[in-house]
Formats: sequence, structure tokens, C-alpha cells
Amino acid sequence: MTFFKISLLILIVSITSCTVKIPDIKITGEKTALENQVLGEYSKIKEDAWMVASERGDGQIKITADRKEVVEAVRDREFLKDDINELKIKGILGEIINGLLEIVDPEKILKSDKKEQALIKLLLEKENTARKLIMQRIIETDTKFKSSPKEVYQAFFVMNLEDSPEKTFYKNKKGKWVKK
Repeated sequence: MTFFKISLLILIVSITSCTVKIPDIKITGEKTALENQVLGEYSKIKEDAWMVASERGDGQIKITADRKEVVEAVRDREFLKDDINELKIKGILGEIINGLLEIVDPEKILKSDKKEQALIKLLLEKENTARKLIMQRIIETDTKFKSSPKEVYQAFFVMNLEDSPEKTFYKNKKGKWVKK
């Protein structure tokens, strides 16, 4: 009987002294997954733009009209990138939640000459047109994006904000301009 009691005591001590380490679990939210999907789709579009730009030979690449517009939009964005970033650094343009750019302080622009005002307006218009085309293409190419276009716009906003230089403006959820 004592042997049984001692064995039972050893078993109880063994069981209670064991520790189980729970593995670290990282939960990826739906929004982050969507952002990754949008980024992946955008990367494919950018890759198409580079393929078209680097096409050699007779230059006759087969591309549909809608894809051609999007590829040109990506190339426009690359071409405008330095000017847009300069305007962001100056505090003239900022990112907004729908994935587009907006004028941060209209009064600041009014203080510049007419030529500079026209240039800012043209750059803003070209950049936003390109962004709209790209986002629309992303939404159209995948059925899961058709049901949630606002989430695509927000994912594009996050992507653009990450690419923006430090201390540039963006509108927060309350609609206030804040610096990155």
C-alpha cells in the first residue's frame, strides 16, 4: 500500500511541476491581409509597367487598352514621384484615407504665383487620376475587392503613407491633418 501511495505522490508531483509553454501566436487581422493583397496586386501592375517599358525588338507588345491605361498610370506615378514628394515635404499636399492626395493648406498655395499654382494643380490632378485608375483596376481584377472598395482605398492609403517621406501630412480618422 505504501508503494502505491509513494507512486501516486510521485505521479502527482510530476504532473503538477510540469509547465506547458504556449507558443506565441501572431494574429493577422483581415485588414492587414487585405493590405497585403492590394500591395500584391499593385506589385503585379508595376511589374507589367516595367515589362512594357523594357520591351525590346519591334516594340509591338500585346496589351489590352484597359491594361495600357493602368500601366501608363503607374509610369506617370513614377515620373511624378519626386515632385509629389517635394510638395508633401513642403506641407502643400497630404495623403487622405481614400488613397488620394489633397491640398493641406489652400491658403499656402494662394501665396504662390499663378504658374506655381497651376503646376501644383496639374501634379495633383495627374497623380490622383493615376491612383484612381490603379485602384479601380485592382478592384475590377479580383472579385473579393468588388465587395469592399473602401477597404481597398484605405489599404492604398496605408501603402502610400508608408512610401511618403517623414514629417509629411495625412488626414487622420477624425479628418485632422497630422504629420507622419
